[in-house]
Amino acid sequence: GGGNGSSKATSMWAMYLLLLESNPLATKMWTSGALNAFGDLLAQFLFEDGKSVDVKRTLTFTFLGAFLVGPALHFWYGILGKIVTVGGSLGAGVRLGLDQLAFAPVFLATFLSALFAIEGNTDKLPNKLKQDLFPTVVANWKIWVPFQFLNFRFVPANLQVGAANVIALAWNVYLSWASHKKVPEVVIEGKNTKKKGGKR
Repeated sequence: GGGNGSSKATSMWAMYLLLLESNPLATKMWTSGALNAFGDLLAQFLFEDGKSVDVKRTLTFTFLGAFLVGPALHFWYGILGKIVTVGGSLGAGVRLGLDQLAFAPVFLATFLSALFAIEGNTDKLPNKLKQDLFPTVVANWKIWVPFQFLNFRFVPANLQVGAANVIALAWNVYLSWASHKKVPEVVIEGKNTKKKGGKR
């Protein structure tokens, strides 16, 4: 019944907390990998034709979630906790400013660069960053600023990455869509430079 389901959910959450305590980095890595995978699959079904799954794309997103997103957030949140020692709303505000103004733009540029490198599209990376980095950062601010303030203000440090995972799935859907938007191809003919639409 419902009580049994609730008990199982509680048990799973307790197990997750135990794993976070005993092996925090590995736990955050596989959690971020799984969330990236689900986010990419949802993006493909919501924004693509939904008739077939690009498995290579999903595996790439999963890999980046596990080996870039998870470790980066693990170590970054640890650094934030050490350099910002003041508590309360002031401390949360300082952490939020550092997180969103310093870390987020650099991290998103790194994520897009790694994605394009793995997919063999490094020649299109400069145009991609010019076209989509700033809009992606702004979208990141709209989603993450209010959440991260509450996260930094009220959630214990060891649970902050886990709490961020609550909203990460929705963000990963957007990030997958944004990172796979078409990039205009620049074709040079003599002295004239023309842009035409191109696929990633």
